[in-house]
Amino acid sequence: MSEHHTTSRFAVVTGGSGGLGLAIADALAHDGADLILVARNRDRLEAAAKELGRHGTVVHTVPADLSVPDAPARIAAHVRTLTDRVDILVNNVGTAHFASLADTTLDEMNTMWYLNVQVPLLLSQQLLPALLNARGNIINISSYWARKMVVGRHSAAYSATRGALNSMTRALASELGPQGVRVNAIAPGAVRTPTYERSHLSPMTAEERTAHDQRIEHSYPLGRLGTPEDVATAAAYLASAQWTTGTILTVDGGLTTR
Repeated sequence: MSEHHTTSRFAVVTGGSGGLGLAIADALAHDGADLILVARNRDRLEAAAKELGRHGTVVHTVPADLSVPDAPARIAAHVRTLTDRVDILVNNVGTAHFASLADTTLDEMNTMWYLNVQVPLLLSQQLLPALLNARGNIINISSYWARKMVVGRHSAAYSATRGALNSMTRALASELGPQGVRVNAIAPGAVRTPTYERSHLSPMTAEERTAHDQRIEHSYPLGRLGTPEDVATAAAYLASAQWTTGTILTVDGGLTTR
């Protein structure tokens, strides 16, 4: 390995080409970490790498679809060609399907279970030697849906995967702590990502948008949705918080207090 590899802090971020993943990668790069970004879309990955390069850290890209069964092993193999130590693993990729119990399909259940629970576990397993080598830390991106339900939005299958990720975070923190690896999670409230804008806000009429904004002001003690930067600030904290492990950090503008 070159001297560069032995002195750098490496952060692997899944879903790193946009939204929360990109904001988290940006915050980690700002703190001096070299990045290994994993995402499906090669063009968006390259655009993200160019944007993040302004911090002066090195940005590697790994195009991979995490829904493919051998993806965690292939990603880990790629990472090993770049470095033998991973200081930070951010398990940010996830998916959500909201449906009533009667309308929940086995396919949707399996897709969410695989991407939201098994992939973070498999990737942590595959990168464990590199994490142990760095005495690194894992940050799992969970959701408020593990704790708070929303009237009219049925979430049993999705909420189950977020609860499982939280439990897994605590169990891994217990298991890996003695070996110097910390494991935490972030449970964000609703965040105004490009996906939220596109799928949730864009289709609304003016009246629906007004009702939406009033609902947000009523639901969130801090009176607004989150920004990707709000979550990234929390990730940067957890990445460097040397006596914090097994924590599910609530970053939700107070949503789950009501």
